[in-house]
Amino acid sequence: MSLVSSTVTADTVLAGRYRLTEVIGTGGMGTVYRARDEHTYRDVAIKLFATPQSMTHADRVRQEREIRLLSMLSHPGLIPLYDAGTHELVDGPHRFIVMELISDPTLLRRLADGPLHNYEVASLGAQLADALAYVHARGIVHRDVKPANILINDEGSAGFARTVKLTDFGVAHFVDGSRLTGDGTIIGTAAYLSPEQVAGESITFATDVYSLGLVLLEALTGKQEYSGTVIEAALARLQHDPEIPETVGSEWRDLLVAMTSRDPEERPSAVTVARVLRGGASRVTGPVPLGRTRSSRSSHRAEHRLHRAAHRHTRRGTFDAVRRWRRRNTIVGSLAGIGVVAACFGSYLLGAAAH
Repeated sequence: MSLVSSTVTADTVLAGRYRLTEVIGTGGMGTVYRARDEHTYRDVAIKLFATPQSMTHADRVRQEREIRLLSMLSHPGLIPLYDAGTHELVDGPHRFIVMELISDPTLLRRLADGPLHNYEVASLGAQLADALAYVHARGIVHRDVKPANILINDEGSAGFARTVKLTDFGVAHFVDGSRLTGDGTIIGTAAYLSPEQVAGESITFATDVYSLGLVLLEALTGKQEYSGTVIEAALARLQHDPEIPETVGSEWRDLLVAMTSRDPEERPSAVTVARVLRGGASRVTGPVPLGRTRSSRSSHRAEHRLHRAAHRHTRRGTFDAVRRWRRRNTIVGSLAGIGVVAACFGSYLLGAAAH
C-alpha cells in the first residue's frame, strides 16, 4: 500500500502552516517528515498518515488511537505532541500529527558499536521504566519496546548523564479495550515479543516489562537474544528462557530473570524496575513515588547493591546532592571567614602588645 500521496513534495504545506522539508522515516501506517512551523519558526516532526481508502478498518482505528494516546501523554521520557489535523491532498484527506523533532540516535544505532557499560544500562533502563510506569498508570501497554524505538540524547537531565525517550505508540493498546485484530494475530517486533504475545494471549503491563528486560540484556551483552526469521524469533521464547551470562553480575541476573519470566504474574512492575535500577527497594506494592527513600545510606546499600557505581552516578545530579554541596560550601566558607577574622584580630593584638 502507498503510505503517502505522490503529490507530497518538499514544499508541501500542511494546514497552511507546516512546510515539509525532508523524509525522516517510514512506518507501517505513514511517513515521518522534518517540517518547518511557519507560525513559530521552529523545526518539527510530522507524521503524515496514509489515506483512509488505502487502510483497513483496523489501520484507521490504530491511527486515531495513536493520535488520542499522544494527546493525553506528557512525560520527560516521551515525545510530546504539539498539534494534529487533516490535510486534503489529491488522493484524499490525510491525518497528520505534529511532534517535537528529535534528531538523537536510537539505542539500536548505539548498540551497533558494542554493548554499553553496566552503569549506562542502569541509567537508561531506569528512565525507560519510568516512562512505562507513567503510561501503564493510564491503562496503556506500549507493545513494541525495542532499541529502534528508544532515542538517546547525550545531554543530561534530572540527574542523568544521558536522557532517553520512548517513541512509536502506533501499536499501543488500552488494557481491557477492544481487540483490533483477529485471534492469533501478532502485533509487535518478533525479537522482543513476550511469550503471551506469541501465544495470542491477553496483553498486560507485564508485556512491556518483558520486552524491556530483553532490551536491557541486549544493551549489556551486545547480543540480540532471539534472532533469526520472524517465526524462529517469535517461537524461540516459548522453548527456552533468555540466556543471561554470569558476567553481568548477580544483581543484574536476579532482575533480568524476573523481568523475562514466562509467567507475567511473576514479573516486577515498571515502577519496581525503575526503583531497583536506581538502587531502591524492590519490594513494592502499588504505584508509589519513584526515587530515593529516606532510609539511611548504610541500610540502603545493604539491602540493594545493584551497581553502586550507577547509583552514585545518578545520585550526584539530584537536587539533594546539590543542596548538600551548597550547604557544605556555605559551612566551609563561613569557617574560613571566621578563621581569617580571627587571624587578623590575633595579629592586631600582637601588634598592640608589641607597642
